[in-house]
Order: sequence, then structure tokens, then C-alpha cells
Amino acid sequence: MNLALISPYALSAYGGVQGQVAGLAHALRRRGHEVAVLAPGARGPVAEALQAGGIEVVDLGPVTTIAVNGSVAPLCLNPRSIWRARSWCAAREVEVVHVHEPLAPLASYALIAAPTCPMVATYHRSGGGAGFSLLKPLRGVLSTRFQISVAVSRAAAELARRVTSAPVEVLFNGADLHRFSVVQPTPAPGPTICFIGRHERRKGLEVLLAAHQRLEGVVLWIGGEGPLTPSLKERFPESETRRWLGVLSDDERAAHQMGASVVCAPSLGGESFGMVVLEALAAGSIAVVSNLEGYQEALGGHGLLVEPGDVDALTDALRRALDDYQRGDGLAARAVVDAARAHARSWSLDVLAERYEERYAAAVHRAERARGT
Repeated sequence: MNLALISPYALSAYGGVQGQVAGLAHALRRRGHEVAVLAPGARGPVAEALQAGGIEVVDLGPVTTIAVNGSVAPLCLNPRSIWRARSWCAAREVEVVHVHEPLAPLASYALIAAPTCPMVATYHRSGGGAGFSLLKPLRGVLSTRFQISVAVSRAAAELARRVTSAPVEVLFNGADLHRFSVVQPTPAPGPTICFIGRHERRKGLEVLLAAHQRLEGVVLWIGGEGPLTPSLKERFPESETRRWLGVLSDDERAAHQMGASVVCAPSLGGESFGMVVLEALAAGSIAVVSNLEGYQEALGGHGLLVEPGDVDALTDALRRALDDYQRGDGLAARAVVDAARAHARSWSLDVLAERYEERYAAAVHRAERARGT
């Protein structure tokens, strides 16, 4: 099929939605589809990797960063981008447009207003706040413009049902697990915890840093950057047991997750799904993560859950996980690790691409039936 995937968030920045769009595009391309990705800020390593994989990348315009859901979102607010996406899809005779995060401005708005072909929506965000009550007038529009509506988790589906009256099916975020079979683990000097994520309050890095101070002789690898990086580095400077790694490539990310004893995701909230949780399981590390609905769903019982923001509880959970790792039993027992990896594989991007192929075909069929053809 001739497919267009739309991300409202810039490909110039790493992020959950961009990673899903790019990963799904690669998986669909491997399955023989003609795929294009349309997004603002379409340059940098994510865009370059897409192009290297034979996927066309269309830049929808310049990026404006705005605060949203406790994070920052690199969006395009230029009205011209609205029509750029629609005119491109019409000119290329795209068979199905797959819109990710359709409420986010502005990439998909013209297509929602006047579709050029069947469309599939995927909702990623959870939470939403009181302001989402203002979007109720869109329920009728969004329910008729998309032939298929999907959410990446139960939490995301709850929010989606507030803005569309169409049935919302829960699939999942896909994990790019192929690299875990080809990347070599980063050697660890001893018991090691790995954190990878944006350095902002909701990711809970400060909680992990406080817990790590209580763990003697344990190394902490800190991947990523964000608005809190300067202040956190000042309070918790580089040392023999604390390494600030900066932004990591996908392969570097996988290598550190595979080399670590424990992968920790101490988020405080606002997580609709737990991609880092699946990556931890696929890497063969012990996952210690916050007790959030999205993380529970991804973990599937193959790790430890800790109440968000509780330094004492996180310290105890990390000690337990590290003890298991050093003894090679409990959560580090071979059968337990193998079961966790098998669980992660069931959420792979290749499996997800196959599921979406079925939804794309259903969207085309529903559109043809609505036209009476």
C-alpha cells in the first residue's frame, strides 16, 4: 500500500510519538509498503535514519516548542503546514493516512477538515486535564473523519473517548527489539542502574538520584537531557559512580540498557505507556518502575513496581533487584529473564505493523462501503 504517517512532533527531537512513527514506518517498509513520514522539523538523526531505510520524509515546517502534559512539545504552529500535508497526500495519491496524536497542532488539521483518502487515528496521550472538556464539539468530527481509531493504552483510550464518539480500539506501542539482538552491551564496572529519559520533573530523575546516593558502590548511568539537566548536574555531579551520558542514539541506548543490572523508570505520572519498560525487559535487565497504569500494562508482572516519588520505596526496590542480579536468582533467574524477553517480543514493532496492516485494509473497506462502491 501507499501509506503516509503523520507526526505532529518534530523529527529533529527524540520523543515517544516520534519514535513510534519512525519505528512503525521502518517495520511497514520491511513488509513491502511504500511509506512516507510527514512531520515538522524533519531533519537530524531520526529523519536521516528514515531516509536511509528508503522512507520518504516530508518537512511540514519550522518548530515551536510549547509546554504540555508536564513536558515540552516541538510542534509546527505555522498555518501553511496544515495545507502542505493535505496537498502532498493528494498529489501522491496516498491510499491511507495514519495520523498520530490527531489533536496536536497543526500537522493533520487540514486532512481532518477535508480528507483525501481513508484515515486511521492513533491516540498516544493520557491525562488531559479540564481543558479537554472544550474539545467536546470535535467528537462528531473526529468520529466521522477517521475510519479506524486506535489508542496505545487503556489510559490513552480513556482520553480519546472524551474527544471522539467512534469506537476506540487499544493496540499498543511497538518496541524496536531488533537492535537488542545485534548490539553489544556496554561493559559495566559492577552493579549498575540505567536511566534513560528526558530530564524533566515528571520523569522522576531527581527521585532516582536521591535513592542512588543511598546505594554504596552502585554505578548510575544517566541518559538523556532536558530543562533540569544543569541544576541536577550541579547537585549531583559526575563521579566514579554517577555518569551523565547525554543524548544517546538508539544503538547506544540499547547497549547501555543491556549492560546495566537494572533499568529504572521512576516517572511521577503522565505516562500512557511504558516503552522504556519493554526495552528493559528485552535487554535482559531487571525493570524497576513507577506504579503507573501505563507502566503496569507494559511490565506485565515481569519486574518491580514502586509508588511514584517515594525515595525510600525506590531505594528498597533497587536494593532487592541488585541483590537478585548479583546472586543470579529471583528476578535475575534465567527462566524469569527469558519469560520477560518473551513478553517484550509480543509487543514488537513487527507485530504492531501486522496489526496496523489489518486496520489499514479495514479503513479502505469502510470508506468504499460508505461511498457505495
